[in-house]
Amino acid sequence: MGRKFWIAVAAVLSGLVAHGAFAAPHTPGMVQLKVSVFNDASVAQPVLQAAKARAEAVLAEAGISLTWLDCGAPGRWHTELACQDLAFPTHLSVRLLAGKKAVSPDTFGQSFLNERGEGNYASVYVERLSSSKALDLLNEGDLLGYVMVHELGHLLLGKDSHSTDGLMRAKWEVAELREAAKGKLLFTRNETERMRVRYWSAVARAEAATTKQAASGK
Repeated sequence: MGRKFWIAVAAVLSGLVAHGAFAAPHTPGMVQLKVSVFNDASVAQPVLQAAKARAEAVLAEAGISLTWLDCGAPGRWHTELACQDLAFPTHLSVRLLAGKKAVSPDTFGQSFLNERGEGNYASVYVERLSSSKALDLLNEGDLLGYVMVHELGHLLLGKDSHSTDGLMRAKWEVAELREAAKGKLLFTRNETERMRVRYWSAVARAEAATTKQAASGK
């Protein structure tokens, strides 16, 4: 029971978030997030639906409204859904991978960030997850949902986004898994505000760039 369970973000590139980066005024409205799910591992629909429900509930607690695009599985891709039209921070993706491609036996997922700490892509290693001792404490759907939302958290928070406790802790131990089993493994208040500020700042930059491009006639 003392075994540690790891969820790793991809290798962090150079630079850290400045302490004042999130000291912005109150940001407006509900964050609207769209996520494309690519089910390469052909996870059973009952498990996947339970995972989506758990992720939705966790993000709703953080003031984030989540819309899924079910992009299908190998041989059954839903090409009509614009699943590839990703755009930080409003449209992200999670790919559920089969096989043992994780960087370590206890790595369940990774997210991928550029030099600005922005990214649209996260991966979950389903084979690692489905054989984990963590399933002694919570069901597979909930575990998958928590891993998915943890990786989305890295994309929304950016670099240096592991915490000392809660959902974004790097190492999930028995205490965290028991909280997860009760539906109480959540983002901290600080993380929630950081995600909101970062989201709205990125949306504002994108809108400004679009306006500038339109004004230039390009």
